[in-house]
Amino acid sequence: MLMNIKLLTRLFFVSNLAFLLVACGDDKPVEPEIETSDEVQLLSVKATALTATVVGTFDGLSKVDLALGEKLVLYCVKSADATSIFKSWLDGNDNPDCEILTSGSMRGGEYVGIIKNLVPETEYNFCICFKSQDGKSRKISSLSSFTTGSFNPVFKPLAGVIPSFTFVQVSYKEVKMDELDASSCTIGLLVSAKSGAEAGSESTLTPFNGHYDEYSDTYSTRGYGIKPDGSFYCRLYVEYKNLDGGYSYKYGPETSFSARTSDELAVDLNLPSGLKWALCDVGESGTDALADDREYWPGWQYFHWGSLRMFQGLRNVAPNKNAYEYWDQESNTYTFLADDIKGTEYDAAHKLLGGKWRMPTKEEVQELIDSTYCVTWGVGHEFNSNRRVGSGLRLYRDSTFIGPQVPFVFYIGGFWTSTFENGYPVAYDVIADKTNDGYVSFGHMELVTDKGGEYARHIRAVWDPNM
Repeated sequence: MLMNIKLLTRLFFVSNLAFLLVACGDDKPVEPEIETSDEVQLLSVKATALTATVVGTFDGLSKVDLALGEKLVLYCVKSADATSIFKSWLDGNDNPDCEILTSGSMRGGEYVGIIKNLVPETEYNFCICFKSQDGKSRKISSLSSFTTGSFNPVFKPLAGVIPSFTFVQVSYKEVKMDELDASSCTIGLLVSAKSGAEAGSESTLTPFNGHYDEYSDTYSTRGYGIKPDGSFYCRLYVEYKNLDGGYSYKYGPETSFSARTSDELAVDLNLPSGLKWALCDVGESGTDALADDREYWPGWQYFHWGSLRMFQGLRNVAPNKNAYEYWDQESNTYTFLADDIKGTEYDAAHKLLGGKWRMPTKEEVQELIDSTYCVTWGVGHEFNSNRRVGSGLRLYRDSTFIGPQVPFVFYIGGFWTSTFENGYPVAYDVIADKTNDGYVSFGHMELVTDKGGEYARHIRAVWDPNM
């Protein structure tokens, strides 16, 4: 009888223990505890739509430790497992699964960190941290949170729209938004052949690349993606990050315009071939009204051979070979494109201007040189040099100076042809002849075949009636 009672007692105990274990299994996992430090204190946080300013203190640390150590802010969206993530940093993980602000500074004994590029109307967890110079000592504040506001930039109608052949230049008043938010977004110009187009395949987005005019209190920028003879639409946009890791957009009022025509661009020199040469280089305007000065618009007219991308850089400076898309660094060779790229997908003049426009061949440049018609040269800072000279043509040529009135005799730039010969793309450079008074005159062009397509040169298009 006694044995039966003991057996029943054990069964009762085991069954209850099993019940307790099952019941505990239904509870949520216990959040890991973080050993916060009283030496790291959060004082305040102020959020805008795209930023948050965090203020805190580091008490009890020597000035030397504070100066040499790292002062950080860890932050992540509210839905993330913030406690575990931040604890992993405290345990020695320098790459936790969260964002880390490292650019904060001390101001009057207080730490101020500005978190940028946040997503509007989103809640975040964050904490302030300190890591000693040797990384052995880590301190962390208590966790806190903030919520970003809504993002509503205010656009005004464009103040002016001046179309060219491959771009449109617009002026506009300031896009109003919080000053801190302005540092966390990109303002640019959207251009499309379709009304109401948004960011995507039917539009071209050009980030702000212009300048501010204090006299008119307006900004100017250029939008690319247009071609001669077409009708287009443009409007400002503001680009900012979203939770998917991509970008969202806000748009301003839309304006329609017509590009300049091929008849305006073409200069008829009555050449035997019937070709007409372009008034200006690809990517330039050929008009005084569009301020063709390289001070404001440096380098947009330069191309690698076979590339469609105009790059922005200093005048007469060849880019790194490794930046050239048809250069193979490992094999130290160029990618062969074709014996002649005129009219192909590699012809920047044809792809950007469309229609019957294309790059000239080596023979066609020689035809221009041999013609009896007027070809003159623009030099140095003659900003508006790409224009008609009587019935002739004016070609712009940059100049490089190593001192007052002391020019180099070699120039990087010149004009690409569509011809590939003797293992290299063919270009023509303008040869400078130094006169007795120390100035430079440009008397002729010289054939160049000893450089690869990674060098920067202009492209002057031709209009081919046979295309």
